[in-house]
Amino acid sequence: MSVHYTLLLAYLVAIVLLVATPGPVVMLVVGTTARRGARQGVLTAVGANAASLLLIALATLMVFGVVLVSDRLLVWLQIPGCLFVAALAIRTLYGEWRGASPADPQPVHKAASMPQRLPSALRGFFVGMANPKDILFFVAFFPQFTGITSDVRASLVILAALWIVVDFTILSCYITALRHPLIHRQQRWISTSAAGLLLLIAIAGLAGAVQGSR
Repeated sequence: MSVHYTLLLAYLVAIVLLVATPGPVVMLVVGTTARRGARQGVLTAVGANAASLLLIALATLMVFGVVLVSDRLLVWLQIPGCLFVAALAIRTLYGEWRGASPADPQPVHKAASMPQRLPSALRGFFVGMANPKDILFFVAFFPQFTGITSDVRASLVILAALWIVVDFTILSCYITALRHPLIHRQQRWISTSAAGLLLLIAIAGLAGAVQGSR
């Protein structure tokens, strides 16, 4: 079975740039790691990877013509996703604000110990499913790389495996970097900044989706 290495390299470059560029998943993993520790950050990354597998499955069905997805449907799917991401960001910001209350002698510990309504893995999964750039990539661009081998099925397996490896590796690098003592001391600032960026991404995505639905 011959492999189209040029196309495979193009795919690798594309997914590295896509995953490494700060977006909803990266911001959620960074914020969760800074706020609740590396273990919860890893669980969030695992949830996001599960979402990617589901999106890959959808892309596979599209390749074989089983499922057809219109551009308008994609736009409408982004709206609840952006609202969910915005809700997570607002809740995190509110938690950090409460944790920074002058009346609290240990603000950081209070913020870190606040109960979550959703487990980290589920949060990662839902944000991964709501991530506009991942949806666009898997629906619009992923099928274009199925020619890396003469067998479409083999190509899909290779593409899916490479995505999972690259995605989890890059997210793990973010988590490892946050464990450095110098960075770890700024965990509250990092968590707040990540939540703020997550909220901005959600607002921008929502505005784009609303405009695209007209």
